[in-house]
Amino acid sequence: MSRAIARYLTRITALTAAATAVLALSAVPGVSAPTAEAASGETAAVAMYRLYNPNSGEHFYTANSQERETLRDAGWNYEGIGWQAPATSNIPVYRLYNRNAGDHHYTMNAAERDSLVRSGWNYEGIGWYSDPQQRIPLYRQYNPHAIAGAHNYTPNAAERDNLIHAGWHDEGIGWYGVGGASAAPAETQSNDGAYASVEGVMNLRGSGSGYQAKLVMSGGGSTVSFGIQYEQDIHYAYPQYPGNTVFLVENVMSHATQAGPAGKQYMYLRAASLSQDAKVRLSWYTDNTIRFFVNDQEIGRTKTTMSAPFIFAVEGSAARNGDTINATVRNVTVKAGNNAASYGTISGWNDRNDYFGLDGTVTKQGTVNNENGPFNTNGVPSYGVDVAINGRANIPGNGPDGKPWTWDTCFSAVDPTTNTTGHPLSAVINIAQKR
Repeated sequence: MSRAIARYLTRITALTAAATAVLALSAVPGVSAPTAEAASGETAAVAMYRLYNPNSGEHFYTANSQERETLRDAGWNYEGIGWQAPATSNIPVYRLYNRNAGDHHYTMNAAERDSLVRSGWNYEGIGWYSDPQQRIPLYRQYNPHAIAGAHNYTPNAAERDNLIHAGWHDEGIGWYGVGGASAAPAETQSNDGAYASVEGVMNLRGSGSGYQAKLVMSGGGSTVSFGIQYEQDIHYAYPQYPGNTVFLVENVMSHATQAGPAGKQYMYLRAASLSQDAKVRLSWYTDNTIRFFVNDQEIGRTKTTMSAPFIFAVEGSAARNGDTINATVRNVTVKAGNNAASYGTISGWNDRNDYFGLDGTVTKQGTVNNENGPFNTNGVPSYGVDVAINGRANIPGNGPDGKPWTWDTCFSAVDPTTNTTGHPLSAVINIAQKR
């Protein structure tokens, strides 16, 4: 069984939980899912929030900010404002839910609503209203191959055309808004409110069956990593990623050196690109939430069992013997702490953790940051370093299961350089928080 397919099996529970989170929103105090929050002003309009479920591929739309935050905590990605709806009109848009598929549907056609209810869908009331003046069309597309997330709605004609080109069916206009879309606001490392974070501009290349570059935080016996991974068979488990390259989260709460899903959570958040720069950030909060950012936009969050103080790292890995990696992570910056005793990092970046033929190197030293705050480097030029991870995996032979060693089973293999076991199929460059 491949790593991607094995992880897919562990995601079924996550998919069920995420879908149930939507179904159970009426039980959340103060939340009535279809309720709109109208903006004040002469032309009252409602911001319609757009969220994405990376497990099922469904887009979800709501005017209720508390519902939005509940879904974000359940693992949905907030994508910003999808459009502006009129606060009220004589043309309601009805919201329905299919509990079997975990899917929502929206329509201003009462006959379509009634037909779906007869087919077993739950009617959840009026989600929002359509603009009688028909100012901003919301285009509707249908994916005939999807189980959940079969419909998409967008005011963006280019998005519509791209989906149609990819095989979706054009179903015309679903309804109308009074204003267009806007992206979620940018959150920089300085203003994201995190207790600790690590960020860098990542570029991944390689060859073979799999390779990965990631940022890592470890503390309290747990580890979370976030980065870009290529694995040749991802598309079998996740057909929404035909390029086999994704932004991947590995939330390791226990069993770190053992193959298999026990004690681990894997999150395939979004398609990524090889040989292209992406500013990637991993941020931890004191309520044990950890959030994941690409180019200053949050693309996911989850809960973790980590605790301060932290070790921060940049890591590059290869999947199997003979696979290669050629990755860079530039301008790596670390934020840590909330008082003088915990601010910043100590010592410098350690680039001597090289295993199974891979090599990690600090290619450009950073600067000294003497601010009295979480970016303090305590006299060491470690702020904004560039690192590179290169090499060809050298791990011949088979593991205890009789199969060739992989990045999941390598911990019981003997590293040819150190002649010891217990190592990842990786090169690791790390630095410690002040403590």
